[in-house]
Amino acid sequence: MMYAPVEFSEAEFSRVEYQRKQQFWDSVRLALFTLAIVAIIGIAIGIVTHFVVEDDKSFYYLASFKVTNIKYKENYGIRSSREFIERSHQIERTMSRIFRHSSVGGRFIKSHVIKLSPDEQGVDILIVLIFRYPSTDSAEQIKKKIEKALYQSLKTKQLSLTINKPSFRLTPIDSKKMRNLLNSRCGIRMTSSNMPLPASSSTQRIVQGRETAMEGEWPWQASLQLIGSGHQCGASLISNTWLLTAAHCFWKNKDPTQWIATFGATITPPAVKRNVRKVILHENYHRETNENDIALVQLSTRVEFSNIVQRVCLPDSSIKLPPKTSVFVTGFGSIVDDGPIQNALRQARVETISTDVCNRKDVYDGLITPGMLCAGFMEGKIDACKGDSGGPLVYDNHDIWYVVGIVSWGQSCALPKKPGVYTRVTKYRDWIASKTGM
Repeated sequence: MMYAPVEFSEAEFSRVEYQRKQQFWDSVRLALFTLAIVAIIGIAIGIVTHFVVEDDKSFYYLASFKVTNIKYKENYGIRSSREFIERSHQIERTMSRIFRHSSVGGRFIKSHVIKLSPDEQGVDILIVLIFRYPSTDSAEQIKKKIEKALYQSLKTKQLSLTINKPSFRLTPIDSKKMRNLLNSRCGIRMTSSNMPLPASSSTQRIVQGRETAMEGEWPWQASLQLIGSGHQCGASLISNTWLLTAAHCFWKNKDPTQWIATFGATITPPAVKRNVRKVILHENYHRETNENDIALVQLSTRVEFSNIVQRVCLPDSSIKLPPKTSVFVTGFGSIVDDGPIQNALRQARVETISTDVCNRKDVYDGLITPGMLCAGFMEGKIDACKGDSGGPLVYDNHDIWYVVGIVSWGQSCALPKKPGVYTRVTKYRDWIASKTGM
């Protein structure tokens, strides 16, 4: 049954006759031979220099650490704020001082602060570090050099920021992830959180999830509401004007003027509210089979990103999530089958389930198509439910979150061998791009 809105890659040379001439020519040959050897050595050195020195490449790392001698300010959650910019510059100058005068000094290029978030001891820093090393070096070898340089600097230098050494974490990332972080900065939660959430951590549910701990924990979550009827479906903010949701949410009413979208950890009061300009349903959506259950909603006016409202990242179409990958589903839906919606946003950790397993006769008996993704547990208990429809199923990759599924359908809620079925977002990247340009 569909999770309905709330009403869902040699010739030998001849000898010379005269001995004196032979000695002369031998000397010439020796000289020429020596010059040739020198030239060969020179070329070899040039080649080695080219590949070892000239052929450097950039290596990117995502670093996180705590600074204990400053206090968190609310405006740190707004990247355009003066407080965020000034504090970020201070942190970046500190990174420059640490690395430029260390054993990796000539290799450090720059750093960029990605986010500042609150911590009991001060402020949590998430920052991208960029280095250049020979392309023959490995990211892990370089990581050890960077960590050694940092730890040595923390022992010997007087710094304006007090960095908690045990909190320092360094993760290699590729250039695509680096550009994603620096340019669009999607998928970043602006608050600290008690993640990962155990699968059975509470007695209540999204089904069997928990109430979200604080504002901004899932900042891309939206509530789609029909004017006069309240919350109908969830949705994911993918840009400052576009929401990703399920097509079945609009089977009764797709008039954009009748819809609003709200953001925040509660429906009432909302942190942000927007009217809807356009609703786009997939042209080949079939309600009977649940195929192509995907839609886009354009907001009438853009939202401003903050610590409460942020966009989630869209996954590359090539991403593969093996079975039992931890993912999270969030929503305002029922915590029991056919129960009322919840005013406070709830979350639950579930695991991906292979299509082969999900298509077994005793599960969904062949109903799962390539555009669908199963997630939950075969024993049931934890699941999305009515009112969670259209909402996000997200995956964490080095603290960057990607929407990999859209709550679509399932048989009842949280039943054994009846996991949640989600629209597989990777299959619709071209469709999303064709409609939004993203």
